[in-house]
Amino acid sequence: MTAYIKKEIKARQKAYTTGNMTKYRQLADKIITLIKKAKAEFYSSKVKSKRKHDAAKWHRTISQLAGFEDDNLNNNLISDSTPDTVEILQNIFTKPWSKLPETIIPSLEDVASSLRQENPPTPSIGQVKTALKQLNSKKATGSDGIPAWVLKRYCEELAPIVHDIICASIKECEYSTAYKHALVIPVPKVNPPRDIENDFRQISILPQMAKVLEKLQLKLNLPSSRINDNQHAFTSKRSTVSALTNISQNWFNVTDNTHSAKNGVHALFIDFRKAFDLVDHGILLRKLAEMNVTKAFWLWTRSFLEDRRQQVKLAGTLSSVKPCPAGVPQGSVMSPALFNIHINDIENSITDGLSINICKYADDCTQDEVVSQGSSSHMQEALEAVQEWSNRNKMTINSKKTKDMWICFNTAIPAPEPLVIGNEVVERVNSHKLLGVWHQNNLKWNCHVKNIVRKANKRMFSLRECRRADLPPEVGITCYESKIRPVLEYAAPIWGGLPQYLIDEIESIQNRCIILGTSWCNFETLEQRRAHLTVKEYQRILSDPTNPCNKLIPQSFTHEHDLKITNNLPYVVSYTKRHRQSFIPRAISLL
Repeated sequence: MTAYIKKEIKARQKAYTTGNMTKYRQLADKIITLIKKAKAEFYSSKVKSKRKHDAAKWHRTISQLAGFEDDNLNNNLISDSTPDTVEILQNIFTKPWSKLPETIIPSLEDVASSLRQENPPTPSIGQVKTALKQLNSKKATGSDGIPAWVLKRYCEELAPIVHDIICASIKECEYSTAYKHALVIPVPKVNPPRDIENDFRQISILPQMAKVLEKLQLKLNLPSSRINDNQHAFTSKRSTVSALTNISQNWFNVTDNTHSAKNGVHALFIDFRKAFDLVDHGILLRKLAEMNVTKAFWLWTRSFLEDRRQQVKLAGTLSSVKPCPAGVPQGSVMSPALFNIHINDIENSITDGLSINICKYADDCTQDEVVSQGSSSHMQEALEAVQEWSNRNKMTINSKKTKDMWICFNTAIPAPEPLVIGNEVVERVNSHKLLGVWHQNNLKWNCHVKNIVRKANKRMFSLRECRRADLPPEVGITCYESKIRPVLEYAAPIWGGLPQYLIDEIESIQNRCIILGTSWCNFETLEQRRAHLTVKEYQRILSDPTNPCNKLIPQSFTHEHDLKITNNLPYVVSYTKRHRQSFIPRAISLL
């Protein structure tokens, strides 16, 4: 409220009290215009001052100015935390460990024959300095009280000291006890959470020094090449998109029926209960030794797993400290690599004669098999083999969340018998959400489009609030590009081959966003962007010879003729429009 506006308000009030209604109405309209203009200038300056220096503060400022809260803010269950609440959460998080069978930690003599007898490599001061520089200064501080920004800002001065600490840990094969204390933050699985027992997952906040140490240890001592190619999580040049490509493209290829091959696909989506929390340390250490790591690294990892403890922290309130007899902490740098080692041999439990394809993304395990006309499904045998593997490795299959799906366009092939886990029948579904993408048994994408459109519509609230608050147009553009468009483009290469009515339905979201809060912008259509993303993902696969998706790309046709068209693209034969619109045929047609 400027001095000039206050002056005009006084003049308006004076006109009202003296009965000069003509002047009163003129001043009232003028004041409305002045306030709107002043508000726009204030918001614009506020937004511009924050955007360049601190993106997080900029987003918080936008939320405050527009009057809406961030989707990730915790609800009243968290804000009203008490000592009783954190103790309840601590008991819930540690409950799976209460009934665990006793684990047997192998001694060095038990695994010595599998280990390499080499001196452990240690990092240079330069490598330590680089690791400190790469720390995210906005990450939460662990139990040691050393914030990431201190390590990052003073990396030049601290690098020699941190180097000595890391080298001592590696050479002595000891992981500091102080680094084993995790502050567990409950993160809602759904927003808002309603059930304190089931709607929270635990994320461990660990000391930043521990992250630097673990990162360097992994780089020096644990080559990722020992992990099977069908694992797409926590591995270089792999993602959910590569996993989904490996799974769904095979389904499209197999069901593209011809006169000589009429096939169906039996898919099984296995869910492990508390997979990261129930990793048995003894079994994991034996598997690590079988990877032929060095003796020093094996001893260091054993120290990393031993005597861990955790404490729930909620809105500044701390629970009691409890031990962690099993599992790998979610939030640690080491944990994803160790979990990959633990689950790496699951496919070995299934005999090759069953011809079961397995694709893994962390603990999400998808199995499928081709069922030809006249043959039967062997998925029950494969499921029983995985069940036996789970029992040996002290893990549990969640029968309620495990689903199967029958994909077939040939009525001559009967659907397989229902699968059974113990005494429980596995639910057969017509659609299933796999790694964030809804798959249907008719290989259409209507269900996925319906869900992402619904989610994007909910997020349009932020644009409405930006417009209501008269925020600058660039704020609306940023909100759209960061909150709404990613929902409409996640894994787009997989499901991008859509019929026109679904293309129009998704495109209408962007058009409405432009009307609501972004003013007119020269945005590419979402269909054009999906095409670019499809080609980019295809080229990423071609550039990596180790990518398992390469086996899905047909060989290029080579000849010695001198033709005007010199590009040597693979030749894909599609007998159905469904197959023609799948990822790889569509990507080749776009090149």
